[in-house]
This record gives sequence, C-alpha cells and structure tokens, in this order.
Amino acid sequence: MASSESVLKDLIHPSYNEHLKSHNAVTFKLVKTVSDFTQQLGQMYEQHAEELQMLVSNFRKKNNELRKERPPCPSSLFHTWEALLQEVEIDSQALGEIASILGRQVSRPMLERSFYRKIQTRKVFAHRESYDSIIAKTEEKLAKTRQEYKNVYLSYLANPTTENLSAYFNAHNTYIQQLHATNGMMEECGNVTIPSLLQELEEIYSDLSCTVTDAIIQSAEIVSSRAAEQTKRYENLANQCRSVSPSTDLSHLARSFPTPQGRGLIVKRIFVPPQRPPSPEATDGDVANGHLNNENIPPPLKDELVIDQLSAVQIKPSHDALSKESDDLRVQIRQIQDALDTLVRIQQRSVDASLYNKANELQEDISMKRFDLRVAQIHLSAINSQKELFSNKLEGDTVTGRERKMSASSTASMKNKWLKAFKSLKTPPPEEARKNGAAATKELLKGDPDAHNFQEYTYKKITPCDICSQILRGHTRQGLRCRICKMNVHHDCQKEAQKCQTKAKLLRRQKSTSEIETRIPDINAEEESLADGSMPTINRRISVKPIDSNRLYPSNETVPLDSRRSKQGSSGAQPAAATPPQDSTSMRRRIFAGMKSLTGFGSRSRYGSPGHRSISLPEKRNSQDGSGNRPFGQPLCLGPQLDNGNIIDLPPKSPLSPCTPKGKPILTDSKKSLNKNNKK
Repeated sequence: MASSESVLKDLIHPSYNEHLKSHNAVTFKLVKTVSDFTQQLGQMYEQHAEELQMLVSNFRKKNNELRKERPPCPSSLFHTWEALLQEVEIDSQALGEIASILGRQVSRPMLERSFYRKIQTRKVFAHRESYDSIIAKTEEKLAKTRQEYKNVYLSYLANPTTENLSAYFNAHNTYIQQLHATNGMMEECGNVTIPSLLQELEEIYSDLSCTVTDAIIQSAEIVSSRAAEQTKRYENLANQCRSVSPSTDLSHLARSFPTPQGRGLIVKRIFVPPQRPPSPEATDGDVANGHLNNENIPPPLKDELVIDQLSAVQIKPSHDALSKESDDLRVQIRQIQDALDTLVRIQQRSVDASLYNKANELQEDISMKRFDLRVAQIHLSAINSQKELFSNKLEGDTVTGRERKMSASSTASMKNKWLKAFKSLKTPPPEEARKNGAAATKELLKGDPDAHNFQEYTYKKITPCDICSQILRGHTRQGLRCRICKMNVHHDCQKEAQKCQTKAKLLRRQKSTSEIETRIPDINAEEESLADGSMPTINRRISVKPIDSNRLYPSNETVPLDSRRSKQGSSGAQPAAATPPQDSTSMRRRIFAGMKSLTGFGSRSRYGSPGHRSISLPEKRNSQDGSGNRPFGQPLCLGPQLDNGNIIDLPPKSPLSPCTPKGKPILTDSKKSLNKNNKK
C-alpha cells in the first residue's frame, strides 16, 4: 500500500517522465519474471536437483540483466529477489513435492492480480502526455494573444484613434485573461494533476511490490512447511520480504535521478506589456532633449483588467458568468468524483473476490473518469484565476462606496450642508391630506406583509444603521426609516434588510395631573364675557399683595391690576404716579423668576385675609403688555408697562370710599375706559 505521504510528488518535471516509465516497465517485467519463476519452480521440484540448480543459475543471469536495466540505486525489492534465488539454490533438491502448489497458488494469480495495474500504468503515462499537450496548446494560445496584443499596440502607435485604443484595451484584456488562465492551468497541473499521477504510479508500484512479496512469502511458507532445515532459511527470507518498503525504494530512485535543466512546469508566466519600438526618425539629440511626441503613447497598463468606456469588459456580468461556469464545473467535478469512487469500490470488491476479469474491465472506465476529473479541475482553476480579476474590482468598488458613505458628511462643505438643509424643508400638508398613523399603517399592511416601507427620515439623535451598525451621518435625511417596523438603514443597506416585522402597539401615555392643570384655557370667550359683564366676580377689587414693599416700590401701596388695562381704553391719559427705577424693575424680575404664581383661579391670596382676594386673569397671548409674554406659572410683573417700547406709568390708586361695601372695588376711569373699549 502507498505511504501516507507521497514520495514522488516533487518529480513533476517532464524530464522525469521517461525515467518513471522505464522504472514501471522494469517493475512489470519483474512481476512477470517472478510469476514465471514460481511456475517453473513448481515444475523443477519434480525434476532432479541438477535441473533446479541450472534454473537458479539461469535466473541469476536474468537478474544481472535487470540490474543493468534498472537505475543504479539500492532497492529492497531486488535485494529480496536475490535472497530468494540464494535460498532456492540451497534447497533445490528437497522441494519437488510442492511444485503443483506453487503453480496453482503463486504463479498464475500473481499475473492476474497485476494485469489491471499494467493497464493503469499505460493510462497514467498516456494522460501525462495529454496534460502536456493541453498545456502546450494553452501556451500557444497565450503566445498568439500576446502577438495580437503587440500588433494592436503597434497599430495604435501608428494611428492613434479611438477604435484602435478600444481594440488595444480589448486585446489587453484578452491577453490578461489568457495569461491568468494559462497560469491557473499550469498551477493546477503542477500542484495537483501531475502529483496525483505520480501518486497513482506510487500506488501501482506499492501494489506490485505487495503482489510480488506476497507471492514470495507464500512460496517461502510452502517450502518451509516441508522441511525443518528449510524453515529457518525461508523464515529469514520472509522477514526480509516484510521489511521491503516501497517508499524507501522510491526515495532511493528519486535521489538517483540527475538534476533537471531548464524551467520547471509550475513557473508562472509574468505580465509583459508591449514596449514601444524606437522610432527611426528620432535622433539621439531629440531623445536626450525629451522632444519625442508622447501624445500617441497609450496609458500604461498593469496586470489587471481595464474598466473603461472603450473597454468591452463589464465587471458584474462577467463576474456572474464566471461564477455560474465555476459552479457548473464544481457540480460536474462532484458528479465525476462520486462516479469514480463508486467504480473504485466495485473494482476493489472484484479484486478481493478474485474476479480479475471484471477488475480489468473497470480499470478502463476508472482511468477515463480520472482523466475527466483532472481536466475539469484544470479548467476550474483557470476560471477561478479569471474570476479573481473581477472579484478584486468588485471588492474595490464596495470599499470605495463604504468609505464614501462614512465620510459623506465630513467632506461636504458648510455651504452645501446648509443648502441641503434648506432644500429638505417641506411645507406641512393640509389638514384634509393628513391621515391617522394607525390608518396609514393598516393601508401599508394590506400589501406584501414582508416588504418594508422605507422613507427618508431626519434623526435628532445619533442613530446607527440596523444592518451595518454604522452611524447614520449628516444633518438632515441621514437615512431611511421603515414606517411599519421602524428599522433604520442607510440608502445602500436597504437591499440587505430582512423581512419586515410589525412591532406590537404600545399603550398610549396618559397625561399627568400637572399637565392638565397647566394647560392654558381659551381666553377669547372669557374676555368676551368680561366685556359683556357676564362675570360679576371680576368686578371685585383685583389686587396683588406685594411680597416685599421695600424692594419693589418706595411706598407700601397696593397696585390695582385693573389699571394695567387702562392703556387700551385711554391711550392719551397722562401718568400720575412716578415711574419705578430700572433697578427696581430688574430686581423684581429676578425675584419673581422661577417662583410659582401667587394665586390660583379664584383662590385666596397667599398672605392676605379672606377680604383680600386676588384672581389670576386669563391673559391674551397677543397682548401688548408685559404680562402676555411671561412664562406660564410665573408671577405677574407689576412694574412699569411698555407701550411700543416706551415706559408708561400706572395711574395712582383711588382711595376707597367709606360708603363702598366691603369686597366691591371702585371702578376707576381706566376701568371704565376698558369696559367701553371691550364693548366696542
């Protein structure tokens, strides 16, 4: 059997082929010789010792002839054969009884067992020649495309037109593809195909060695069973046969071969671009001064495909076509391999059952299957080499697009960013065009339930892509958002999105009590009711007790709130009270900032008695005084009022009449003016 590691795998140079062929021929001659010897040995056992001695002498002469024919290297197999001759010579007179056994069990089975190996050997060397012819044809085709490449290049130099440039690019691409195909085929032949053939030769030699040694062992065991004296010698011969190592013999054979000369089989062909021939019209002075016209020189090209408008190569279709062809070849290789394994198993069962005729018939089919398998593998290697050219281009385009996506926001100028932001602004749709979100989702779900409904979306926070986990970059419309499942993706990543899965509806968030209380009521209806006198409680004395009279006003008077409305009714009234200084105004604003309202709707004053009540009136949002601009929940600023940017003073407080009932305010002139104005 063959060893775990092939010994002949490095002998792929063509010069070794004849040596290996000669060695296999000698081995089969040896098998035939051993078979003939055992056959004649059985016959000689029946004859006299003189005839047996003569037989040994004759075969020693033949052994000397084999020694001259075989390579000058040590061989344990030949050494065992010589030991057999020696033992037979010693015991030639006592072995006449076993002649018939040797003829039936040793001689004839050995030839039948090794006959299919002889067929296999012829096919192996024939296939080796076929592989060499395939490589030779490929190299001829490469040389032809190289010559066409050079001719087109010279044509472009002579006539630099667009058609010639396009032909130059196409010739370059053809040459590059053929170059890579040739290199792929050579690499496959040198690394896989030829070593597999050498592996077959090693298996053949191992099987022949086993056949010969088994025959010799069987003969030795038969002879040793006949005589006690012969037992010891033939047991030694059997042990010597068991120590025969086919791999060791082949190692000695490989070391005995001469060193080959010239280039090996798997040396890759390099890319050789055409060179411009020297112009006969150019002088040495023009070359030295750099006056040569370089306008007609085509661009320098590298060991890669040229993707240009003038080139007929398209990356994606060509890559897909090569991928399809590669897949077809893989399927074909797998089918051939399965058929080959089946044939080998059937042949092995036939050999084990001594059905050698059937094994001989199967060997032809096995050899053809192996040839087809290796040819398909060579072609697959050529296609994969061409496919790498397009794969590199596709990977370069993908990386460029990814880098462009990552740096889209960083490379744009500020002006372009603002223009993009302004363009992204849209007017809100009319009320009748707006739809409820649930209704829109139901309409979307009526279609394909697994399809996404992406739309451009502007993210306020940093959001990653759910496909590539990269940040969605930009100021506006950073990416796409699914209206159904809320998936966030890049524009380039939406093709890789999985099935759309609708998220479960969440409960609507209930509003808190604080939000309900802080809602501003509609003030238009209340002002109308105030003007019509429908709210009698508003006619009370409306006042705010000062928090700190020493810091707000110089006097401890209470400022009526009704006087703040007086400017709407009597715009020409002169102020009667002194204007508080600006320091007091800013101080009041700082004091009241961040404080809660002193009063609620209809609630009592914080510091006053039940007689002193204050009501926070609803305020107009479009009011012109300062109270309309205060934040909700902040106290009223009872300071100087502004009228078109000018400070006006509040009217002085009217004294209470002794006859006025408690709890009823006295309407001042400004209050009357306000009521008249509201009625108008």
